[in-house]
This record gives sequence, structure tokens and C-alpha cells, in this order.
Amino acid sequence: LNEFGAKVSASEDEYRQNIEFLRKYLTLSRCDLYFCDKAILVEGAAERLLIPDMIRKCDERGEFGETRPNLSSQYCSIIEVGGAYAHRFLDFVNFLEIPTLILTDIDFVDAKNNRTLRKNAENTSNATIKRWGHDVLNVALSNKIDLKVILGLTDEQKTNGLVHIEFQREENSTYPRSLEEAIMNVNREHYGIVEDETEIDFDEKEEKKTDFALDLIFGEISDSYQIPSYIEKGLVWLNDQSKMPTYVKPKRKYKRSYKKI
Repeated sequence: LNEFGAKVSASEDEYRQNIEFLRKYLTLSRCDLYFCDKAILVEGAAERLLIPDMIRKCDERGEFGETRPNLSSQYCSIIEVGGAYAHRFLDFVNFLEIPTLILTDIDFVDAKNNRTLRKNAENTSNATIKRWGHDVLNVALSNKIDLKVILGLTDEQKTNGLVHIEFQREENSTYPRSLEEAIMNVNREHYGIVEDETEIDFDEKEEKKTDFALDLIFGEISDSYQIPSYIEKGLVWLNDQSKMPTYVKPKRKYKRSYKKI
């Protein structure tokens, strides 16, 4: 962390806050970030439960192609950080040279910053998506980026160094706001959603996210459920990344020599 801090170009306050956050978080929770092949930063417990199962499904369905070893047999650290803190890891994982996928929620809000559906959305409340947009589009943090510009980020713009970000995409003429809504959208029959429905609302007050995830993993469609496209695209991207930078040469192999006695 000290070496990382010496190389980061940031204001003194920002540097101090980031280092303090990383030191506390890694001490309390995820020291395996130092040893993993790859990392996935997720919103919460539901994603942490579902992502390993989705990686297995992508492998079984041939989404990872001929890559060997593929993502399902690599040591992938899944880190629960939420949309408000994932951006604090961006410089650090690039410094550690760990291919990293961020899976986060678009979190639409209206003009008064209240949670809303896509049709009424004026912005996103997700701090990581905002920071990402400012970085890749080279826009000052003091200037607002239009929501349409954020939603229009290309696949290339969603990759920055060794880090790739994915959030909900429009599918079935619907724009989900969260993991749960995205899953319901692509598995409509199971959740009793009619084909022409364009707005899906997962009520977090009435339903627990962890129960939702466990019901999907162990329920009646556990073997056949569809994976939202943004997650599948992100996992395929991560699978295709090398576990070590291309400029790192493998250690030379030496023939063993035997000394005559």
C-alpha cells in the first residue's frame, strides 16, 4: 500500500482517504486480493452468491470458448464493495496488475435524486459509474455527464487499463435497474411477467436479496435460468484476460545438473 501510494498522482486529501479506506478494508476483509488471478467487484451479498454459479453456467454453455484454463478454474476473488466504493479500487488493482471486472447497478434517479424507473430517470446515483464516465470521457468531476452519454458507453469505453465495468443493459425492451430486475427480465415466465411488460420493479422492502439469490440457485430453474447480458459479457471479458501482463516473461527453466562424486 505504501508503494502504491507513492506512485499514485492524486491530491493529498484524496490520497489519504483512499489509502485509509483500502488499508481498513483489506485488513478487515479481503487480503486474498493480493494473491488472486483475477478479481470481481460486486454490489452485495446476492451477487457474491450468484456469480460463482453464473461462471459455472457460462463454462458449461461454452461461453468461454477454448480458453484454458478458463475462468471457472482460476482463482477469482469476488469482493463485495457496493457501487459507492468500487471506484476506490480502480487505481489499486491496476497497480497490482490484476484483471478486474466491476459489476454494478445503474440505479436510476429522478431530478430530486429519488429512485425511479428508466422513463423518469435524469441521472444515476451510482458513484462508481459516475467516476468511470468522467475518467474515460476526460470530463472534469465538477461537470455533469448526461445520462444518455453514460448509457451509450461502448464496450471499449467500459475498459480502462486492466479494469472493465458492466451495468444493466436494455433487454426485451426493458431497462432494469438492479441485478434482481435484470434476472427477472430474462426469466419472465418463472416470475410471472408478461412478454410486453416494459417496466419491472423489484421491491427491496418486501423481498430480501439473499433469499432471491438462493431461490434462484436452488429453485426449480436452478439449472436453466438465463444470465443477464451485462453479467455474461463481463464474465466473458474477464475470462479472455491473461492472468499476467504480456510483458512479464515466464521464468527460464534450467536443466538440473548432477555433480559427480
